[in-house]
Amino acid sequence: MFLSSLRLVDFRNFKELEVSFSKGINIFYGDNAQGKTNLLESIFFLSNLRSEKAVREHQLIMHNKPLAYIKGIFNTGSGPVEREIILYSDRKKVVKEGGEQKSRWSDLCEDLSAVFFSPDDLNLIKGSPSLRRKYLDYLIYQLKPVYMKYLHTYYRVVSQRNVLLKSIKKNPSLSDSIELWDVQLCDAGSRILEERLKLIEVVNDYMRKLFNGFCGENPVLNVKYISSVSIESRDTIKRDFLKALKQEREKDISRAFTANGPHRDDVIFLLDGHDARFFGSQGQQRLLALCLKKVQAGILAREKGEFPIMLLDDVMSELDSSKRKLILGNTDSQVFITTTDLSFIPQDMKLKSKLFKVKDGSLEW
Repeated sequence: MFLSSLRLVDFRNFKELEVSFSKGINIFYGDNAQGKTNLLESIFFLSNLRSEKAVREHQLIMHNKPLAYIKGIFNTGSGPVEREIILYSDRKKVVKEGGEQKSRWSDLCEDLSAVFFSPDDLNLIKGSPSLRRKYLDYLIYQLKPVYMKYLHTYYRVVSQRNVLLKSIKKNPSLSDSIELWDVQLCDAGSRILEERLKLIEVVNDYMRKLFNGFCGENPVLNVKYISSVSIESRDTIKRDFLKALKQEREKDISRAFTANGPHRDDVIFLLDGHDARFFGSQGQQRLLALCLKKVQAGILAREKGEFPIMLLDDVMSELDSSKRKLILGNTDSQVFITTTDLSFIPQDMKLKSKLFKVKDGSLEW
């Protein structure tokens, strides 16, 4: 699968753009703040229907404009797919495929996906647990869109349970109603835990193969899911979760929040049994982060039967030749790379790439 053409109107700093791409490597080069990352963001948004950078979608619209328009034509194994998105400053976006408006993810082509690489990805290893939970949840969502429904339900129930816990602290007679919320929390939370635990087994296998390919058998890598719920087995998740909520109920009332559940879980990366956040070198941490993104691309390719588009935002200057090989070697993905200096790109790669100079919201090629 690859993006053959892109059209933008009033997207970020691009007033109007229409461009065709190579199905191989495409390089956007130019000074900072010219729009290189904005191009990657438009491709990611078009492929995944969410922003990698913006907190709110209306931030993608050019300043003082009422709407933005994005259109792309993708070539997939099942034929061409034309997707359009209209972003409004005052209402929900409109998504079309083949000229017809689509209101549900299940009505859209499932083959389109993209994976975004940036220097910030080091935070996947060193940053807060929420970033690692987000990585798992988004990959599951890409594979199984209904998963987002479980997440929304779960976090809504957590929020409502926390409100009740605060109320019980002031009025203990309300404690009888918490049982109902615990059951709802377990229904949604057990689905999330089940999907995460299934995925982490696959991620661990992929990660070890990639990591060992560059480091050999030492150090030994293990990726572990750390749950706030003591789970005996995948078959007993719901029972174990409900048991944990009951055991911690009085403490939850005292602290007025829910301390157990998938919203408190984490993923750790062990090198010879030691947490890479604290004992791994920066080179090892960066390699682990790159492996995570490569794993995401590999799992999507395996499950969807189409290679996702790879978007590399200003990462080539920070990578040695072996890490460039990790990202670009043995892949059939279409690749988009941004850089401020073409000397960061190996000569053999430039020779087989399509080059685009980005300057103040316009392209030259």
